[in-house]
Amino acid sequence: MKSPNWLKGYVETLDIPYLGRYRSDCPVCQKKNTFSVTDDGLQRLWFCFHADCNVSGKTGINLSRKHTGSPFRNHLEKLSTDKTFEVPLTFVSLSRSLDAELYVRSVGAYDSYMSGEVDIRYDFRENRVVFLVKNDSQIVDACGRSLNQRKPKWRRYGNSGYPFIKGARCKVFVVEDCSSACSVSSDITGIALMGTNLLDTHIDVIKKYKKVFVALDKDATDKAIKIVRKLKQYVPTKLVVLHKDIKNMERQERDEFIQYHVNR
Repeated sequence: MKSPNWLKGYVETLDIPYLGRYRSDCPVCQKKNTFSVTDDGLQRLWFCFHADCNVSGKTGINLSRKHTGSPFRNHLEKLSTDKTFEVPLTFVSLSRSLDAELYVRSVGAYDSYMSGEVDIRYDFRENRVVFLVKNDSQIVDACGRSLNQRKPKWRRYGNSGYPFIKGARCKVFVVEDCSSACSVSSDITGIALMGTNLLDTHIDVIKKYKKVFVALDKDATDKAIKIVRKLKQYVPTKLVVLHKDIKNMERQERDEFIQYHVNR
């Protein structure tokens, strides 16, 4: 279906933050929760997912003070925390790269991204999927996964030592990388150490949860055992032995696997 002339003006008036996303009932076909708008930093792209509608288009953003203040000023400001982090201007919307979006889908992280539980972007300079690390709502670091053969495969952009957190549930799966943390079930918090070392910063965060399950990749079981022993001093903790990385499991397999261990 061709987009009506008024739809461009409608999209321009929506209150969407820089690099933000918007989801609502379609103003054209009126179907429930099918209309999506993405601000990619340069323009707004809209699309209706309903098969009988499929209106789509794009529009330039009105670069008023409201819009320009965030990307060009706030992205360069240092955060008022002990661990400052400047978000590079090379971090753009995930939708700017098909390969980046396909990767996020392939590891089961897309639902967490679309729900707003996590902030995932694309670094066009290094061709990486970037997971923003937040302490509450404040960005304190970022971790990027290479989409090609660039080394290292995972790169930490800052030096905060803070773990990557998905969700805010009382039970938590501790994993190695951000992709795995995003893929855990929606009723479980995912925390990525971004490696196999347990830091004091990690302990301060993890000990606040009710119950912890440590599920490092299958080649790091020995380190996982050491982490379990350490965390047991602060919070009930169990070891989960993986025969396949969580992010590589099919959705049903992953959900059943997690629920089995959580409910034992």
